[in-house]
Amino acid sequence: MTKDAITLLASGNSLGAYIPAIHLRETLARRHVRAEVQVLETLYREETRSKINGYKKAFHNNFSVALTGHRLAKDISPNLDDSAVRRMHAHWRQTGCATFIAFTGFWLPVLEAYKQVAGFTVHIEWIRLDACDTPSYKVYKSSYEAYRNVRFYEPALEGPGYWIAPPDAEAVPFEDRNDRFLIHGGGWGIGTYRDKIERLRRGGCSLDMIAYDESEVQEDDGETRYFMVDPEWSPWIKDAGGAHTYPPMLELVRRQGTVEKRRLPDYASYLELVRFSRAIISKPGGATLNDSLVYATPLLLLEPFGYHEESNAAFWKRCGFGIGYDDWEEDGFPITSLQACHERLRKQRIAACHYGRELDTILAKR
Repeated sequence: MTKDAITLLASGNSLGAYIPAIHLRETLARRHVRAEVQVLETLYREETRSKINGYKKAFHNNFSVALTGHRLAKDISPNLDDSAVRRMHAHWRQTGCATFIAFTGFWLPVLEAYKQVAGFTVHIEWIRLDACDTPSYKVYKSSYEAYRNVRFYEPALEGPGYWIAPPDAEAVPFEDRNDRFLIHGGGWGIGTYRDKIERLRRGGCSLDMIAYDESEVQEDDGETRYFMVDPEWSPWIKDAGGAHTYPPMLELVRRQGTVEKRRLPDYASYLELVRFSRAIISKPGGATLNDSLVYATPLLLLEPFGYHEESNAAFWKRCGFGIGYDDWEEDGFPITSLQACHERLRKQRIAACHYGRELDTILAKR
Protein backbone atom coordinates (compact mmCIF):
# COMPACT_ATOMS: atom_id res chain seq x y z
CA MET A 1 0.00 0.00 0.00
CA THR A 2 1.15 3.56 -0.75
CA LYS A 3 -0.28 7.04 -0.47
CA ASP A 4 -1.86 6.47 -3.90
CA ALA A 5 -3.84 3.54 -2.51
CA ILE A 6 -7.19 3.61 -0.76
CA THR A 7 -8.29 1.86 2.42
CA LEU A 8 -11.95 0.80 2.41
CA LEU A 9 -13.42 0.49 5.89
CA ALA A 10 -16.28 -1.99 6.13
CA SER A 11 -18.20 -3.86 8.80
CA GLY A 12 -19.01 -7.55 8.79
CA ASN A 13 -21.76 -6.89 11.31
CA SER A 14 -23.97 -5.81 8.39
CA LEU A 15 -23.62 -7.00 4.81
CA GLY A 16 -24.97 -3.58 3.85
CA ALA A 17 -21.72 -2.08 5.15
CA TYR A 18 -19.59 -4.90 3.70
CA ILE A 19 -20.73 -5.86 0.19
CA PRO A 20 -20.55 -2.28 -1.18
CA ALA A 21 -16.93 -2.06 0.02
CA ILE A 22 -16.07 -5.25 -1.87
CA HIS A 23 -17.88 -3.88 -4.95
CA LEU A 24 -15.79 -0.72 -4.73
CA ARG A 25 -12.53 -2.61 -4.36
CA GLU A 26 -13.32 -4.63 -7.50
CA THR A 27 -14.22 -1.50 -9.46
CA LEU A 28 -11.03 0.27 -8.38
CA ALA A 29 -8.93 -2.75 -9.30
CA ARG A 30 -10.41 -2.62 -12.80
CA ARG A 31 -9.31 1.02 -12.96
CA HIS A 32 -5.80 0.12 -11.70
CA VAL A 33 -6.31 1.80 -8.31
CA ARG A 34 -5.08 -0.27 -5.38
CA ALA A 35 -7.46 -0.70 -2.48
CA GLU A 36 -7.55 -2.78 0.68
CA VAL A 37 -10.69 -3.66 2.66
CA GLN A 38 -10.54 -3.66 6.45
CA VAL A 39 -13.38 -4.97 8.63
CA LEU A 40 -14.17 -3.25 11.91
CA GLU A 41 -14.88 -6.43 13.88
CA THR A 42 -11.25 -7.52 13.55
CA LEU A 43 -10.50 -4.77 16.07
CA TYR A 44 -13.09 -5.91 18.63
CA ARG A 45 -12.26 -7.69 21.83
CA GLU A 46 -12.83 -11.40 21.39
CA GLU A 47 -15.63 -11.51 23.95
CA THR A 48 -17.50 -8.82 21.99
CA ARG A 49 -16.98 -10.45 18.61
CA SER A 50 -18.12 -13.83 19.91
CA LYS A 51 -21.54 -12.39 20.82
CA ILE A 52 -22.39 -11.01 17.38
CA ASN A 53 -23.90 -14.18 15.93
CA GLY A 54 -26.11 -14.50 19.00
CA TYR A 55 -27.42 -10.97 18.46
CA LYS A 56 -28.09 -11.75 14.81
CA LYS A 57 -30.09 -14.84 15.72
CA ALA A 58 -32.16 -12.94 18.29
CA PHE A 59 -32.87 -10.12 15.83
CA HIS A 60 -33.79 -12.62 13.13
CA ASN A 61 -36.20 -14.46 15.41
CA ASN A 62 -37.97 -11.38 16.74
CA PHE A 63 -38.31 -8.14 14.76
CA SER A 64 -39.39 -6.18 17.86
CA VAL A 65 -36.15 -7.23 19.60
CA ALA A 66 -34.22 -6.03 16.55
CA LEU A 67 -35.96 -2.65 16.66
CA THR A 68 -35.13 -2.29 20.37
CA GLY A 69 -31.48 -3.18 19.79
CA HIS A 70 -31.29 -0.69 16.95
CA ARG A 71 -32.32 2.14 19.28
CA LEU A 72 -29.61 1.25 21.81
CA ALA A 73 -26.61 1.85 19.53
CA LYS A 74 -23.69 3.54 21.32
CA ASP A 75 -20.01 4.40 20.98
CA ILE A 76 -18.05 1.23 20.15
CA SER A 77 -14.76 2.43 21.71
CA PRO A 78 -15.10 0.26 24.87
CA ASN A 79 -15.39 -2.82 22.64
CA LEU A 80 -12.12 -2.20 20.83
CA ASP A 81 -8.97 -4.20 21.54
CA ASP A 82 -6.38 -1.47 22.08
CA SER A 83 -3.49 -3.66 20.94
CA ALA A 84 -5.32 -4.56 17.72
CA VAL A 85 -5.98 -0.88 17.04
CA ARG A 86 -2.31 -0.03 17.63
CA ARG A 87 -1.22 -2.78 15.23
CA MET A 88 -3.57 -1.49 12.54
CA HIS A 89 -2.37 2.08 13.03
CA ALA A 90 1.24 0.88 12.74
CA HIS A 91 0.39 -0.99 9.52
CA TRP A 92 -1.27 2.10 8.09
CA ARG A 93 1.68 4.36 9.00
CA GLN A 94 4.23 1.91 7.62
CA THR A 95 2.39 1.55 4.32
CA GLY A 96 1.47 5.21 4.02
CA CYS A 97 -2.31 4.83 4.17
CA ALA A 98 -3.70 8.33 3.74
CA THR A 99 -7.07 7.93 1.98
CA PHE A 100 -9.94 6.21 3.79
CA ILE A 101 -13.45 5.49 2.55
CA ALA A 102 -15.71 4.31 5.39
CA PHE A 103 -19.06 2.54 5.09
CA THR A 104 -20.12 2.88 8.73
CA GLY A 105 -19.75 5.69 11.23
CA PHE A 106 -18.45 3.31 13.87
CA TRP A 107 -14.97 3.64 12.33
CA LEU A 108 -14.76 7.26 13.52
CA PRO A 109 -12.87 6.77 16.84
CA VAL A 110 -10.30 4.54 15.12
CA LEU A 111 -9.72 7.09 12.37
CA GLU A 112 -9.55 10.10 14.63
CA ALA A 113 -6.93 8.34 16.76
CA TYR A 114 -4.96 7.51 13.59
CA LYS A 115 -4.95 11.16 12.51
CA GLN A 116 -3.07 11.98 15.72
CA VAL A 117 -0.25 9.53 15.01
CA ALA A 118 -0.08 9.31 11.19
CA GLY A 119 2.47 12.09 10.66
CA PHE A 120 0.90 13.17 7.35
CA THR A 121 -2.42 14.50 6.07
CA VAL A 122 -5.24 11.96 6.12
CA HIS A 123 -8.27 12.18 3.82
CA ILE A 124 -11.45 10.56 5.19
CA GLU A 125 -14.88 10.32 3.65
CA TRP A 126 -18.05 8.57 4.66
CA ILE A 127 -20.31 6.63 2.31
CA ARG A 128 -23.87 7.40 3.38
CA LEU A 129 -26.13 4.69 1.97
CA ASP A 130 -29.28 5.89 3.75
CA ALA A 131 -31.55 8.92 3.39
CA CYS A 132 -30.78 10.09 6.96
CA ASP A 133 -28.41 9.28 9.83
CA THR A 134 -28.13 5.63 10.79
CA PRO A 135 -27.29 4.74 14.43
CA SER A 136 -23.58 4.53 13.57
CA TYR A 137 -23.60 8.21 12.60
CA LYS A 138 -26.01 9.48 15.24
CA VAL A 139 -23.59 8.28 17.94
CA TYR A 140 -20.84 10.55 16.54
CA LYS A 141 -23.00 13.38 15.22
CA SER A 142 -20.75 16.09 16.68
CA SER A 143 -17.71 14.74 14.80
CA TYR A 144 -18.47 13.23 11.41
CA GLU A 145 -19.63 16.45 9.72
CA ALA A 146 -16.00 17.65 9.78
CA TYR A 147 -15.30 15.21 6.95
CA ARG A 148 -16.61 14.70 3.43
CA ASN A 149 -19.92 12.84 3.54
CA VAL A 150 -21.04 11.26 0.27
CA ARG A 151 -24.81 11.05 0.56
CA PHE A 152 -26.21 8.66 -2.01
CA TYR A 153 -29.85 9.43 -1.20
CA GLU A 154 -29.98 13.13 -0.37
CA PRO A 155 -33.65 13.81 0.51
CA ALA A 156 -33.52 17.30 -1.00
CA LEU A 157 -32.69 15.89 -4.44
CA GLU A 158 -35.12 14.41 -6.96
CA GLY A 159 -33.24 11.11 -7.10
CA PRO A 160 -30.09 9.28 -5.92
CA GLY A 161 -26.87 11.10 -6.71
CA TYR A 162 -24.59 8.04 -6.61
CA TRP A 163 -24.54 4.30 -6.98
CA ILE A 164 -21.86 1.70 -6.38
CA ALA A 165 -21.51 -1.61 -8.18
CA PRO A 166 -19.10 -4.34 -9.22
CA PRO A 167 -17.43 -3.98 -12.62
CA ASP A 168 -19.64 -4.57 -15.69
CA ALA A 169 -22.91 -4.36 -13.73
CA GLU A 170 -25.76 -3.82 -16.18
CA ALA A 171 -29.54 -3.55 -15.97
CA VAL A 172 -31.75 -5.98 -17.90
CA PRO A 173 -34.78 -4.64 -19.81
CA PHE A 174 -38.00 -5.43 -17.97
CA GLU A 175 -39.39 -7.52 -20.81
CA ASP A 176 -36.31 -9.77 -20.73
CA ARG A 177 -36.60 -10.59 -17.03
CA ASN A 178 -37.67 -13.83 -15.43
CA ASP A 179 -41.16 -13.90 -13.99
CA ARG A 180 -39.72 -14.24 -10.49
CA PHE A 181 -39.31 -12.13 -7.34
CA LEU A 182 -36.35 -11.96 -4.97
CA ILE A 183 -37.36 -11.82 -1.29
CA HIS A 184 -35.04 -11.36 1.69
CA GLY A 185 -34.56 -9.73 5.08
CA GLY A 186 -31.24 -7.99 4.47
CA GLY A 187 -27.91 -9.22 5.80
CA TRP A 188 -29.35 -10.23 9.17
CA GLY A 189 -32.47 -11.87 7.74
CA ILE A 190 -34.77 -9.62 9.78
CA GLY A 191 -38.15 -8.09 9.14
CA THR A 192 -41.52 -9.32 7.93
CA TYR A 193 -40.46 -11.04 4.71
CA ARG A 194 -41.34 -14.52 5.96
CA ASP A 195 -44.92 -13.45 6.66
CA LYS A 196 -45.48 -12.68 2.96
CA ILE A 197 -44.35 -15.91 1.37
CA GLU A 198 -47.61 -17.86 1.36
CA ARG A 199 -49.61 -14.83 0.26
CA LEU A 200 -47.21 -14.30 -2.64
CA ARG A 201 -47.47 -17.91 -3.67
CA ARG A 202 -51.27 -17.73 -3.62
CA GLY A 203 -50.98 -14.60 -5.77
CA GLY A 204 -49.07 -16.59 -8.39
CA CYS A 205 -45.63 -15.11 -7.66
CA SER A 206 -42.57 -17.34 -8.13
CA LEU A 207 -39.97 -16.63 -5.45
CA ASP A 208 -36.22 -16.70 -4.99
CA MET A 209 -35.80 -16.49 -1.22
CA ILE A 210 -32.60 -15.65 0.64
CA ALA A 211 -32.91 -17.79 3.75
CA TYR A 212 -31.22 -17.02 7.05
CA ASP A 213 -30.78 -20.70 7.92
CA GLU A 214 -31.89 -24.14 6.73
CA SER A 215 -35.04 -24.13 8.88
CA GLU A 216 -36.63 -21.65 6.45
CA VAL A 217 -36.22 -24.02 3.49
CA GLN A 218 -39.53 -25.75 2.83
CA GLU A 219 -40.15 -28.97 0.92
CA ASP A 220 -39.41 -28.52 -2.78
CA ASP A 221 -42.53 -27.40 -4.66
CA GLY A 222 -40.80 -27.13 -8.04
CA GLU A 223 -41.28 -23.36 -8.03
CA THR A 224 -39.75 -21.68 -4.97
CA ARG A 225 -35.96 -21.49 -4.87
CA TYR A 226 -33.86 -20.96 -1.74
CA PHE A 227 -30.40 -19.44 -1.35
CA MET A 228 -28.28 -18.45 1.63
CA VAL A 229 -24.82 -17.31 2.66
CA ASP A 230 -22.61 -20.28 3.52
CA PRO A 231 -22.79 -20.40 7.35
CA GLU A 232 -19.12 -21.45 7.49
CA TRP A 233 -18.07 -18.08 6.07
CA SER A 234 -17.16 -15.16 8.32
CA PRO A 235 -16.79 -11.58 7.04
CA TRP A 236 -13.96 -10.83 9.48
CA ILE A 237 -11.80 -13.78 8.40
CA LYS A 238 -9.56 -13.19 5.36
CA ASP A 239 -8.99 -15.77 2.64
CA ALA A 240 -5.70 -17.58 1.98
CA GLY A 241 -4.50 -14.59 -0.03
CA GLY A 242 -5.03 -12.21 2.88
CA ALA A 243 -8.13 -10.47 1.48
CA HIS A 244 -11.75 -10.11 2.54
CA THR A 245 -14.04 -11.73 -0.01
CA TYR A 246 -17.60 -11.86 -1.21
CA PRO A 247 -19.65 -14.34 0.83
CA PRO A 248 -19.95 -17.76 -0.81
CA MET A 249 -23.60 -18.41 -1.66
CA LEU A 250 -25.48 -21.71 -1.52
CA GLU A 251 -28.61 -22.93 -3.27
CA LEU A 252 -30.68 -25.26 -1.09
CA VAL A 253 -33.40 -27.79 -1.91
CA ARG A 254 -35.33 -29.81 0.67
CA ARG A 255 -36.50 -33.21 -0.57
CA GLN A 256 -38.24 -35.65 1.78
CA GLY A 257 -36.99 -33.66 4.73
CA THR A 258 -33.32 -33.61 3.71
CA VAL A 259 -31.68 -30.36 2.61
CA GLU A 260 -29.33 -30.63 -0.35
CA LYS A 261 -26.78 -27.82 -0.85
CA ARG A 262 -25.05 -26.59 -3.97
CA ARG A 263 -22.47 -23.81 -3.91
CA LEU A 264 -23.00 -21.13 -6.53
CA PRO A 265 -19.97 -20.54 -8.78
CA ASP A 266 -19.43 -16.99 -7.46
CA TYR A 267 -21.19 -14.00 -5.94
CA ALA A 268 -22.04 -12.75 -9.42
CA SER A 269 -24.39 -15.74 -9.68
CA TYR A 270 -26.38 -14.30 -6.78
CA LEU A 271 -26.37 -10.83 -8.33
CA GLU A 272 -27.96 -12.35 -11.43
CA LEU A 273 -31.00 -13.10 -9.27
CA VAL A 274 -31.27 -9.38 -8.51
CA ARG A 275 -30.64 -8.44 -12.12
CA PHE A 276 -33.33 -10.70 -13.63
CA SER A 277 -36.01 -10.31 -10.93
CA ARG A 278 -39.26 -8.45 -11.50
CA ALA A 279 -38.78 -6.85 -8.09
CA ILE A 280 -36.97 -7.15 -4.76
CA ILE A 281 -39.30 -7.71 -1.80
CA SER A 282 -37.48 -6.50 1.31
CA LYS A 283 -37.20 -3.94 4.04
CA PRO A 284 -35.61 -0.75 2.66
CA GLY A 285 -31.99 -1.03 3.79
CA GLY A 286 -29.54 1.37 2.14
CA ALA A 287 -27.59 -1.32 0.29
CA THR A 288 -30.86 -2.85 -0.96
CA LEU A 289 -31.76 0.54 -2.41
CA ASN A 290 -28.37 0.54 -4.11
CA ASP A 291 -29.06 -2.92 -5.62
CA SER A 292 -32.41 -1.62 -6.83
CA LEU A 293 -30.78 1.31 -8.65
CA VAL A 294 -27.77 -0.58 -10.02
CA TYR A 295 -29.94 -3.24 -11.66
CA ALA A 296 -33.07 -1.06 -12.20
CA THR A 297 -35.02 -3.61 -10.15
CA PRO A 298 -38.07 -2.13 -8.37
CA LEU A 299 -38.53 -2.48 -4.62
CA LEU A 300 -41.64 -3.82 -2.95
CA LEU A 301 -41.15 -2.26 0.44
CA LEU A 302 -41.71 -4.19 3.66
CA GLU A 303 -41.81 -2.76 7.18
CA PRO A 304 -38.69 -0.63 7.76
CA PHE A 305 -36.05 -1.29 10.40
CA GLY A 306 -35.69 1.99 12.26
CA TYR A 307 -36.12 5.63 11.33
CA HIS A 308 -33.40 5.62 8.67
CA GLU A 309 -35.20 2.86 6.76
CA GLU A 310 -38.46 4.78 7.11
CA SER A 311 -36.66 7.66 5.41
CA ASN A 312 -35.31 5.31 2.74
CA ALA A 313 -38.80 3.99 1.99
CA ALA A 314 -40.27 7.48 1.76
CA PHE A 315 -37.47 8.55 -0.60
CA TRP A 316 -37.82 5.51 -2.88
CA LYS A 317 -41.60 5.94 -3.08
CA ARG A 318 -41.27 9.65 -3.82
CA CYS A 319 -38.84 8.90 -6.64
CA GLY A 320 -41.25 6.31 -8.04
CA PHE A 321 -38.75 3.46 -7.65
CA GLY A 322 -40.73 1.35 -5.19
CA ILE A 323 -44.19 0.51 -3.92
CA GLY A 324 -45.39 -0.45 -0.46
CA TYR A 325 -45.84 -4.21 -0.50
CA ASP A 326 -49.28 -4.12 1.14
CA ASP A 327 -50.54 -1.61 -1.42
CA TRP A 328 -49.23 -3.76 -4.26
CA GLU A 329 -50.85 -6.89 -2.86
CA GLU A 330 -54.15 -5.08 -2.32
CA ASP A 331 -54.08 -4.02 -5.99
CA GLY A 332 -53.73 -7.67 -7.04
CA PHE A 333 -49.95 -7.97 -7.64
CA PRO A 334 -49.89 -5.83 -10.84
CA ILE A 335 -46.82 -6.13 -13.07
CA THR A 336 -47.47 -2.88 -14.95
CA SER A 337 -46.75 -0.75 -11.87
CA LEU A 338 -43.40 -2.53 -11.45
CA GLN A 339 -42.49 -1.88 -15.07
CA ALA A 340 -43.12 1.83 -14.53
CA CYS A 341 -40.75 1.75 -11.51
CA HIS A 342 -38.15 -0.06 -13.62
CA GLU A 343 -38.24 2.61 -16.33
CA ARG A 344 -37.73 5.41 -13.80
CA LEU A 345 -34.86 3.50 -12.18
CA ARG A 346 -33.22 2.90 -15.56
CA LYS A 347 -33.26 6.64 -16.33
CA GLN A 348 -31.95 7.58 -12.87
CA ARG A 349 -29.16 5.03 -13.17
CA ILE A 350 -27.90 6.93 -16.20
CA ALA A 351 -28.20 10.31 -14.46
CA ALA A 352 -26.48 9.29 -11.18
CA CYS A 353 -22.73 9.09 -10.67
CA HIS A 354 -20.88 5.78 -10.33
CA TYR A 355 -18.98 6.48 -7.11
CA GLY A 356 -15.98 4.30 -8.00
CA ARG A 357 -15.27 6.40 -11.07
CA GLU A 358 -15.39 9.65 -9.09
CA LEU A 359 -12.43 8.56 -6.97
CA ASP A 360 -10.04 9.21 -9.85
CA THR A 361 -10.81 12.92 -9.39
CA ILE A 362 -10.28 12.74 -5.63
CA LEU A 363 -6.87 11.09 -6.05
CA ALA A 364 -5.82 13.65 -8.64
CA LYS A 365 -6.47 16.48 -6.17
CA ARG A 366 -4.36 14.99 -3.38
